[in-house]
Amino acid sequence: MRKSLRLAIILTIISSHALAAKGKKGAPKEPVATMDQGEDPTAKEESDKKAPVVKPETEEELAAKQAKIDAADAKKRRQRDKFGLFANVLVGFGKAPLWGVGADETAGKTTSGTLMVGGYYDLSPDFTLGARLPWTVGSQRQPDGGNKTVTALGTLELMGEYRVTLNPFARLPIFFGLGVPTAQGTYNDEAGVRQTYMNLMADAASGYRDPELFGTKRLPLIVGVGFDYQRKALSLRAANKLVLGLKVGGELPYTQDMYGTYELKTFAVRNVTSAGVAYEFLDKPKLYGALDTWLAYSPVNAVEFKSALGANPPTRLQFVVEPRVGARFGKISPSIGYIFPIGGRLADSSSSGLELHCDFAF
Repeated sequence: MRKSLRLAIILTIISSHALAAKGKKGAPKEPVATMDQGEDPTAKEESDKKAPVVKPETEEELAAKQAKIDAADAKKRRQRDKFGLFANVLVGFGKAPLWGVGADETAGKTTSGTLMVGGYYDLSPDFTLGARLPWTVGSQRQPDGGNKTVTALGTLELMGEYRVTLNPFARLPIFFGLGVPTAQGTYNDEAGVRQTYMNLMADAASGYRDPELFGTKRLPLIVGVGFDYQRKALSLRAANKLVLGLKVGGELPYTQDMYGTYELKTFAVRNVTSAGVAYEFLDKPKLYGALDTWLAYSPVNAVEFKSALGANPPTRLQFVVEPRVGARFGKISPSIGYIFPIGGRLADSSSSGLELHCDFAF
């Protein structure tokens, strides 16, 4: 009986050890994650949630994003150095229209060259001061059939421009100027008349665009406003300029003949309305093409003629176009254009001009 009891106890102990070993073998090899071990028990729960759906951008949002890119590009294209100089050479051909009996009243056939130098200084990103001065030399046909070389200094112009920003792409430049009456020439002596005619030729070759530069014995006052639009490679511009030329000297050798009467006006008035477009078709190096147009209207000429025979006066309107091409190589920006009139007195007198321009930035 005792042996049987001992055997039962031994079997019970052996079976309990076997069960314990089996339990250890089925247990997980890795410890259970706890908060102390850095594992978040809710991680699995979070991962089971669906990722948020990304909505595509609307057309309005895409347009606003593109507008910001274009605005930054327009600002970059308008950037320039604070100080700059320029040189301009205008080669003129034809005959300068004169006051007199009819539309065909002109000076002798002339080939001229006008050298103009100038510069600007930006006092601020919106305000600029500048100056320019022309000088013309040319071969002028004389009444006796010969040719004579004549030189004539033009008017020194001092100017300012204030630019109002309308939006990232458009600006409104307001400009004004005052001329120093340095233009050479007179009306009543032979040498002075030649210089007056040479300045008239320079005015004609430029398409009547800048009367403030070539008025003999005139103090010009200039005021104008424009519009400038820049977006990507396209540039649009328009402007209206009014020039009043105040007489500061000079007199006519006569005021009347068999054809009519002549009057040297106290104020000469010309208005120039211009519009242009430019497109940059190559970025490196920068190459562009442009077309400028303007309409010059002269309600009051420096010398007014009234026909004694009742003849109609010549037209006071002149339309002109100038195609141009240009480039930019670092700090230097050259361009070339050809000025030719359509209709009007300049077309009748075959006046035109080849313009070479170059800007130098510092």
